Amino acid sequence: MKRTVKLLILLLVFVMLLSEIGCSTGSKKTDGNEMRNEDVDEEYVKTLTGVQKMMYERSLVRDEVPELDFNGRVFGMMAGEGNKTQWRPEELTSDQVDVALYYMNQYTEDRLNVKIDYNDKDNAWIAMDLVAMGDDYYSVVNSSYLTIGAFATGGYLYDFETVPYLNLDSPWYNQTAREAISVKGKSFLMVGAANIAEVKCTYCVYFNKRLRDEYLSVLPDFYQLVYDGKWTMDEFITLSRVGYVDLNGNQRSDPHDQFGLAAQTSSYAVPFLYSCGEKTVSRDENDIPHIDVNMEKTQSIVEKTYELIFGSPNVWPTYDWSTHQEIFTEGRCLFMYSQFWACLEGFREMDDPFGILPYPKYDEYQQDYHTCTDPSGSTLGLLITCPDRELAGAALEVLNWRAWQSVQPALYESALKGRAADEENDANMLDIINRGVVYDFGYVFGGPGELLSKMMTHKTNNFASEYRSRIKNWEHNINDAVDAILSNDR
Repeated sequence: MKRTVKLLILLLVFVMLLSEIGCSTGSKKTDGNEMRNEDVDEEYVKTLTGVQKMMYERSLVRDEVPELDFNGRVFGMMAGEGNKTQWRPEELTSDQVDVALYYMNQYTEDRLNVKIDYNDKDNAWIAMDLVAMGDDYYSVVNSSYLTIGAFATGGYLYDFETVPYLNLDSPWYNQTAREAISVKGKSFLMVGAANIAEVKCTYCVYFNKRLRDEYLSVLPDFYQLVYDGKWTMDEFITLSRVGYVDLNGNQRSDPHDQFGLAAQTSSYAVPFLYSCGEKTVSRDENDIPHIDVNMEKTQSIVEKTYELIFGSPNVWPTYDWSTHQEIFTEGRCLFMYSQFWACLEGFREMDDPFGILPYPKYDEYQQDYHTCTDPSGSTLGLLITCPDRELAGAALEVLNWRAWQSVQPALYESALKGRAADEENDANMLDIINRGVVYDFGYVFGGPGELLSKMMTHKTNNFASEYRSRIKNWEHNINDAVDAILSNDR
């Protein structure tokens, strides 16, 4: 059957993959790795926007893995209990993310002549026992970055920087993840585009487009604020003061009213430290991590976060994990900050269209937008018992390259389709958010990374006092982690 570029993009499956499910086209057949220039309708390409444009542009980028044949050997991943479907669906369905995942795996297996085996029957911690017993079936363990940190300090992981065929500078890998568990230039944590559970746990800001339109006379264009570099903490504080209505008429603020912002006060406050451009750990000339906190700026970030959450009756702060989302999905607040999974799963009953924004910057002088992920996500570590690092490197590189081209755009499309009224801008926002994810050694190993969660939960903004009371414990945790990793140097 022939195939077209249009169907390639609209169905979010590559030319080579579409033939497998019987889609018709009108362009020449390729090898599945790239589209030839003569196959592309240049006029049609000019009309592409949002996710479709993203997928087309990514389809032009190649990995650098040469032609290899591993003779049907197994690439085993300890995926973690119940996590297999985050990597490969049990069967091919009409869900576009499942389709992209299915063919990501099939393409990798066919191209490298390998068999990929995801074990999701056992907890990831079982991998420690297997390594201790010398079991070399599994190459990779998939778990949260806190768990991977424990694997690194225990001496269970290889350095990703030495793995053949992995090009960690590629756009399908998170660059700051390399530093999250890195000592003396050795990196023990990897986050790639194939880690879709990690993408789902990325923090972002949502807004209600119906309410935005109702208050349009007093509100700026939120997307333009982001593009212009003016989406800042001060701007967020100002905008969150818009939209309060005493819906039940009891003359007091309660969770049944309408708000400018519904704010979760613990874990969801953590990203403001990172979105404002700070980390809690620096490195010396030998890449040895040590606590390094900008006291003045961090105090300012704490104060701004406190003001955002507690500084106005137009904001409803909540300590639980559901009230803020209920208020937002019922159309009773302009803003809510949460994780990306919310728009994939939590907004299914929401009638109003929504938009997506990054967490705000500290000020207009800060160059980039940043965020972080929740530690319940998905990251990778390479086990020291990995039987073949060449096979592991090639498989990981192809999987993540293919995921960057197809799975990640499919995930964006699934989140936005039919529910986000401005797909092009929201797709751009998702790309900005994903490129801005940062990781912090000081969060992974019990340093000051979680300070905003603790402080907002206890409703305090005195960072200097918090720092004095906890610095010795933070330093102890970081130094212990560094010493453990160095003692297991391989």
